[in-house]
Amino acid sequence: MSAPGHEAPRQRILDAALELLAEHGYEGMSLQQVADRVGLHKSSLFHHFKSKEELAAEVYRGLAERLLKRLEPLLSEDPPRFESMLAAIEASVDHFAAEPASGRLLMRLLVNTRHPMPDAEYPFRTPPGEIDPTDRVLLLVGEWLTRARAAGVIRHVAVRHTVVNLMGLVLFYPAVAHGTAAMWGTDPRSAEMIASRKRELRALLEGALAPVSAS
Repeated sequence: MSAPGHEAPRQRILDAALELLAEHGYEGMSLQQVADRVGLHKSSLFHHFKSKEELAAEVYRGLAERLLKRLEPLLSEDPPRFESMLAAIEASVDHFAAEPASGRLLMRLLVNTRHPMPDAEYPFRTPPGEIDPTDRVLLLVGEWLTRARAAGVIRHVAVRHTVVNLMGLVLFYPAVAHGTAAMWGTDPRSAEMIASRKRELRALLEGALAPVSAS
């Protein structure tokens, strides 16, 4: 167990690194930037992380694991229900409203060519036999779609294309909304905007995935 007070600076470092990675990417982030944002001497970072790569790896792993913690209970239901996907989408909206930098960083990771990706763009390499954390999110959604399609809960959609479409619907808004708030004059993370976004996404999913009723 960590000593009292040990976790607070470590979490501040992770939070700062998440923001900087979302803003500049791995290559554009430096440990000096992280130290400056946290208010620590650069040498103090090495008490918590051995290298920039280790710090980035923990940020990447953490953002995926926090999202999976919200989604897995909903999308692991057996048998699958259409309402579970709607609930998962709404949980994702809440998640990225609370963690907008996670949405921006995850979008950055997904739009890069990650297999293979240069270390400067994606330094996190999972140990042999383990699944990349962001791939676990995609697999969870894909497995739900496959099971739901077989059960007749959703239309017979192309699973891979639908996973990409869903990720776009969920991630694009939080990835760009922080820079467009002044244009719309409304905080994209306000309760009103979040509720509106949930209604819009629910309508989109019902139109795209719900089985066509027999006439």
